[in-house]
Amino acid sequence: MSRSNDGESQGSKGPTATGGSDFLQLDLGQAPAGGRTQWLAGRLRAAIADGTLPVGTRLPASRVLAAELRVSRGLVTEAYQRLAESGQVAGRGRGGTVVVA
Repeated sequence: MSRSNDGESQGSKGPTATGGSDFLQLDLGQAPAGGRTQWLAGRLRAAIADGTLPVGTRLPASRVLAAELRVSRGLVTEAYQRLAESGQVAGRGRGGTVVVA
């Protein structure tokens, strides 16, 4: 039996990266023990810079990404916050976190 929306949110605009960690092949084993937040923010920042995550892409929900990476939701939220502070992503409420630059 197949899903009707194939993992994409109905009514969303732009591409989505809602598949969790698979969208960048993130491997937490590569992260230094004391710098996981910085590592995750850096990987996302690099993906934005090289076009892997183009403007308009919605990042995975923090709960989804945290569960897949087996880290706390706070770690993912902090990484997203660092990207927001540098102007690379913006929170869109129910629309998720979206790449803006």
